[in-house]
Order: sequence, then structure tokens, then C-alpha cells
Amino acid sequence: MTLSTRVGIFSDVHGSIRTLERALQVCREEGVETIALLGDLFDRHEQADPCAEVLAGWHVVGVYGNHEREVAIEASLGVYPLREETVRLLSALEEEVIIGDVRLAHEVEHWGHVDPIARLFGRGPHANGHHTVTERLTFTGHTHFRQARDERGTLDIARGALSLDPSRRYLINPGALLIGQYAIWDRQDDVVFFRNVEH
Repeated sequence: MTLSTRVGIFSDVHGSIRTLERALQVCREEGVETIALLGDLFDRHEQADPCAEVLAGWHVVGVYGNHEREVAIEASLGVYPLREETVRLLSALEEEVIIGDVRLAHEVEHWGHVDPIARLFGRGPHANGHHTVTERLTFTGHTHFRQARDERGTLDIARGALSLDPSRRYLINPGALLIGQYAIWDRQDDVVFFRNVEH
């Protein structure tokens, strides 16, 4: 699994096809080749096929949210018929994706709270006693709240861009595409641009 040089980061589309189409158009104009989905692409089964159709032809990686999980389970039981392309898209989504030092997740419960005792004894940064945080970048959705933070706290993203420091670890939520918020990550310059769909 790979990421292109420019990546569109979409979360919580919730079946908003027109907004998804507009965001994809901007991504196309800006040379984005990979779309990273952070969950909740749709809410209901009847939105699944149209969302998959709009994403056809794109290199898509990502994770499923609670809505995709529910529809996929019901579709596997024969409750809802889905197009083959939709099943392929849903089958490619995972609970969590790690590509190198990048983590994609729908929801992150614990992140960035370093255990000072573990650090003192050389056991590395631990998140609230949970697994060691090894990824430099974690992209997450679910909350519909656009934000960025590093291990020191919340970062100011009011200017619409965040230059990433290779020595820091980041948690980034692009916001909900349902309300027009998404991000484009330029991996070459290591900058995340926070974008809004024009209505």
C-alpha cells in the first residue's frame, strides 16, 4: 500500500455526493492522486453505490467507520445488494492503516499523552499506558472537528496550512467533508493544507 506525493484526506462524507465531487475536482486540479478515507463515507446503504461510483478511477486507501461496517455486514448477509465496485471499495478499507510512519484511523481514543516515567526509564513515548506511539502522523476523523495537535498540544491552523516538523508527532483531523472540510497533504514539502468546498 502506497501514498502518492499529494494526498486528499477525506473524513465523514456521510453520503454528501455533491460535496465529494467538488472536493475531488479540486484534488484533480492540484495533482492529488491518492484519496485517504478516514471513515463514514456514507450513512445508509443507498448512498454506498453512488459514493463508490464518484471515487471510481482514484487510488483510494483508508479505513471504515461505523457506518461502512454496518452496511458491509448487512450486505454480506444479503440484506442489501451492492454493486461489485462498491464491494471492492469496502473490502479494501481496514480498521486501521499504517503506511510507514503514517497512521489512518476513524477514531483515536488515546494519543500524545507521554508517560514521563516510561520516558525516564528509556521505554519510549507511551500513550496513556497503551501501545507505543510510533507513527509520526496520525490522521483521524469521526468528531467532525477540524484540528491539529502535536505532543505539546493544540496547533494553530487558522491560516489554512500546517508545515510539519520531522521531529514532532502529529494528530490531524481534516474536519467533516459533510460540511465541506477536508485536507490536502503535500508529502514532498510536508505541508497539510486545510481546505473548504465552496458552496
